[in-house]
Amino acid sequence: MKTLDRYLLREALPLFGGGLLVIVLLFLGGAVYEVLAPLVAKGADPYTLLRYLLFRTPEALARGAPVAYLFALLVLLSRLGEDAELKALLALGVRRERLLLPFLLLGTAIALAAFLLGEGLVPRALAQGQDLLRREVLERPRALLTPGATFQDAQGRVVYVGKVEGEAIGALRVLSREEVLLAERGSFRGGVLHVEEGTRITYEGSRPRTLARFQRGELVLKDLTFDPWQNPANRMTLAELQKEVQRLRQMGVRAGLEATTYYRRFAEPLAAPVFALFAVGLAFYLLGGSRSLGLVGVAVLTFFYYATWSVGRIMGEQNALDPFLAAFGPNLLYGALGLFLFLGGRR
Repeated sequence: MKTLDRYLLREALPLFGGGLLVIVLLFLGGAVYEVLAPLVAKGADPYTLLRYLLFRTPEALARGAPVAYLFALLVLLSRLGEDAELKALLALGVRRERLLLPFLLLGTAIALAAFLLGEGLVPRALAQGQDLLRREVLERPRALLTPGATFQDAQGRVVYVGKVEGEAIGALRVLSREEVLLAERGSFRGGVLHVEEGTRITYEGSRPRTLARFQRGELVLKDLTFDPWQNPANRMTLAELQKEVQRLRQMGVRAGLEATTYYRRFAEPLAAPVFALFAVGLAFYLLGGSRSLGLVGVAVLTFFYYATWSVGRIMGEQNALDPFLAAFGPNLLYGALGLFLFLGGRR
């Protein structure tokens, strides 16, 4: 490794590590606010909450690494331009391609690590976090129940809660195609819903068949309607996603959510080497006019990627945009702009 390579990497890695740490903390902070707040308010076990955040950390690392790399390169190259180090390198005969090479190699290494993490550890960690949260919810179901809440029992029947007063629930409805259970009161104990004073109505087709009263009953719970990840495809591997996309398309379903998630598994890590081209190209382009990007410019360009990534993801999942374009669109945009800036920058 040349002295120039060691110098550039030594300057870039601390910035990358600091940016990644901030992104991971912001990601986990969002998880605390959106997912754990209801449990915390009801006195959930701090150890359980810590374990849940640990399960979410691999996802934060995999998704945050390319963005942190973009931030690190923009900050570093902006400083090198302000300190005239880029001009000095050009004066010494160092070509732009030579400066791009170590950043491109580091970006490729980050992309490979993020891909392996996203395909190997992330789906398992998300599934384990979901199981942990489900157990916590089943043990403390009142933490998440409000009037109108629904969940399922072990037989797949939908349970509707009509009233919530303190620790008591009532006006319960247990619905399936074959029967309807109506109960005045209910309580939770050990993942089991105990109902009292109810009526059971069975159906044959659309007509009632039997009507019976009961004093007490038990329903083993399966899952509350509380999923911290709106996209369950995030917990699938690439092979599982591919099979699911094929199955849905054979049924005539467009499968925008699953297909977009599949392509994003490749597009998100590949953003890292694309960012290397963009950052170096921008640095030399600004060098030609003796301009500086500054921290505000760094923040704007980093946020702009996140904004285009979010919009593309939503449009792809909602079948408003082709899944491939929704996933790779931000990379193509930054890559094309980076190539333009690199070719048009100062030589």
